[in-house]
Amino acid sequence: MDHSQQDSAATEAALRQQQDLLETSLPAAFSAYDTAKKQKMPAPVVFLLDCEDEIGGEIARSWLGDQAVNDAIEQQQLQDADEPADDNPTDYNPADDATTVFAYAFPWEQCRTEVPEVFPYLASVFTSKLPSESFLAIAVTAGGASALTVPFSARESGNN
Repeated sequence: MDHSQQDSAATEAALRQQQDLLETSLPAAFSAYDTAKKQKMPAPVVFLLDCEDEIGGEIARSWLGDQAVNDAIEQQQLQDADEPADDNPTDYNPADDATTVFAYAFPWEQCRTEVPEVFPYLASVFTSKLPSESFLAIAVTAGGASALTVPFSARESGNN
């Protein structure tokens, strides 16, 4: 495998981890969205931060403080230690890779200017409107971020 193939495989793996973070954190994403709407936030964008990821952790620490993030990680690790071992470890399930996730929403207009400063490759996401039957989530893990559309039907289909 040459260098460009390795980069492509690494990028694809990171994108998959970011998507998995969203999929395994749908309840938290909908909760953050609902809280923002109750506060009358216009066009909430939900951030899902993997607090155990270098970049996600750095952002979470800047928003919440070191102690809050450290406490949350410790709590997650204790919870993971209490869970029974998987009977079939050959079956991959992203939910088995539990991490400490923080979900919070910010207004679209604020994100439109601030997100590209941190993740320039996401700038184009903020140039068009989302379909009315979804909201935008930014999943930060695997050393980067992905902007993903969350259809409201994901809540109704039992995925949370």
